[in-house]
Amino acid sequence: MSSIRKITIDQLQPGMYVVDLHRRWLDHNIWRRRFMVRDAAHVDTLRREGIQEISIDIEKGDDIPSPRLLHPPMPPRAPSPVRSLADHFRAIGPKVTVGEERRRAARLLSDATIVVTDMMYCAQAGGEVDAALLEPLVQRMMSSVQRNPDALVPLARLKQMDSYANEHAVATAALIIALGHQQGLPEPEIEKLALGTMVKDIGHAALDAKLVDKPGALSLQEFSVVQSHVEEGLAVLEATSRLPDAAVSVVLEHHERYNGLGYPYRMAGDEITLGGRMAAIVDTYDAMTSDRPYRPALSPALALRQLYAQGGSDFDPMLVASFVKTVGVYPVGTLVLLESGHLAVVDEINHEHLLSPIVRVIYHAGRSQYVTPQVVDLSRKVGNHYGQIVRAETFERWGLSAVRWQPV
Repeated sequence: MSSIRKITIDQLQPGMYVVDLHRRWLDHNIWRRRFMVRDAAHVDTLRREGIQEISIDIEKGDDIPSPRLLHPPMPPRAPSPVRSLADHFRAIGPKVTVGEERRRAARLLSDATIVVTDMMYCAQAGGEVDAALLEPLVQRMMSSVQRNPDALVPLARLKQMDSYANEHAVATAALIIALGHQQGLPEPEIEKLALGTMVKDIGHAALDAKLVDKPGALSLQEFSVVQSHVEEGLAVLEATSRLPDAAVSVVLEHHERYNGLGYPYRMAGDEITLGGRMAAIVDTYDAMTSDRPYRPALSPALALRQLYAQGGSDFDPMLVASFVKTVGVYPVGTLVLLESGHLAVVDEINHEHLLSPIVRVIYHAGRSQYVTPQVVDLSRKVGNHYGQIVRAETFERWGLSAVRWQPV
């Protein structure tokens, strides 16, 4: 006789061992496939994620109580709708086109990079670092993400090698704003997290630039010096700025890791604040997708796969799943190969169909020649003659310009 029993969410109780949620992982934020239900709050979390049916293993956990032990039945609770980034932006009204917002975002990124650069120079010179100057920029970035989340984030990914640190600060702030919206955080909380993300690497100003950008492996002594940038940064900020606690957590914890192997305090799991766990993900993703002296940039899709593989070890697994939903399995600006043999650039994420974004076909890989650009919604069953995505590609491999073919 099988020990697996299928029940409803209203029958689920603490002590039961879940083996199947009967939904695709992309449709919810529950990372583990098999787990023991801890308490009533754990059940409520599953309910909020829209889980309606569950299979349990009665050999590894509790079974449904016998009828004589049951309390009088409670009225069934309707599951709360699953919150997605698409739900959020539908709620706040119509968005502008990617092209329109991209033009605004380009000016915003330029302004933000100038302010962050000046701040880093002040820190290097031992002058006053006024983090309050960043608040208007953070508010503009939040407005940009609200108007169209597919404009600022991918544009911020394109960086110049000689200004990486400053542009990285801006890019990670854009990412944490988008992730914060996906998490349903209040606007004031998102603003604090973005402010912390903008200044989290200010401690690099106290380090030798040659050490920060060293092409080869760091020695243990060198790595220890690099690690000191976290507390150096906080010392600079505490001396000259008054940061909210959520922003301070981002500065202190963005290099902590979910498994306790990060630095500087080796915090683990929920010991790390939500902001710290979010910052760790966006900081790593942006670094992976940027050219560095010691390695070339990874494609966004490959970076996401690596983050996904590290969920539960280096990073909070539920937040990694949320981050994938935020930027898309194939983020905007990614070059992809289609079943037809054409290369296309992802123009827009289909938040309801993450594997089938809206793309712009630009090149025939087999014939090695450009084609007349054609915008195709890969989620449509009619009118798509190109098929689905086979894999992500890199612009460098095909000799194409990533900047030229970004969405406009």
